[in-house]
Amino acid sequence: MKKIILATSLTLSVLLISCGGSNKEENHDSIDSTAVEAVKDTTTLTVNEETKFKFDFAVANIPLPIASINELSNWGVTYNGSLLADTKKQLSTSSEFTKSLALGIYNIDMSYAMVNNKGEDVLNYMKSVVKLADNLGLKSAIDNILGKRAETNLSNKDSLLTILDQIYTKSDSYLRTNERVYTATALFAGSWIEGLYLTCKIGEEVTDVAAKEKAYKHLWDQRFYLKNLTEVLNDFKDKKECDKLNSDLKSIHADIDAIKDPKSMKDENFKAIASKIYTLRTSIFK
Repeated sequence: MKKIILATSLTLSVLLISCGGSNKEENHDSIDSTAVEAVKDTTTLTVNEETKFKFDFAVANIPLPIASINELSNWGVTYNGSLLADTKKQLSTSSEFTKSLALGIYNIDMSYAMVNNKGEDVLNYMKSVVKLADNLGLKSAIDNILGKRAETNLSNKDSLLTILDQIYTKSDSYLRTNERVYTATALFAGSWIEGLYLTCKIGEEVTDVAAKEKAYKHLWDQRFYLKNLTEVLNDFKDKKECDKLNSDLKSIHADIDAIKDPKSMKDENFKAIASKIYTLRTSIFK
């Protein structure tokens, strides 16, 4: 079955919503960054077919995020939970766009914990994802057919990925039929930003020469996918916060694209690009 990035950035959200169950009050007490009043979807703009096509093209032509995270985990760098976003930090704004970015970030961090078999960290991000996704009105994306399956299979990566496959259609269909491409794009962008962030943070710790070459090539390969993302975001340039994010992403893309061959990427190139990515990611939180 063909899976695209929404199978992680969206279905992980609704997956965890479905297994949040009766612990919502407990989760609320432990989460600061998402402790905000639930809001209705404020995305009233009508998304045209061209924008939908760009979005579909962007997400359908990228590597699976789980595959990418697995690759990072094979670079010989020990898992470091301190790299992940602090879920107790407040978001820079209370807008739906910023919340969607954060949700994408949390999902990728949860994927990183998942592939490294760090159940405690997975549970931590589960709480944040449940709260924030509910706040964004995504709870109705799927019904409760999964019950506690995800929770009881936290230690089984294959089982979790199977569950993601099963609920992908529901979550993807929900955002598309409800004209929430703007929200979906922000989720996509947040996931992508966090993927770049982890690529650079882990890449900086690589000592093996061959593994370092893989890290540099991995970053260089992102130029094509990043260009597709910026083209989708271009269609929302009337949204100030989206336009600002897109400007930062375009700057990062330009720096990567200026390197014509991955073997030409030097340490200083990697660090300069990484610095921009870190700044962008940091700006999403207070």
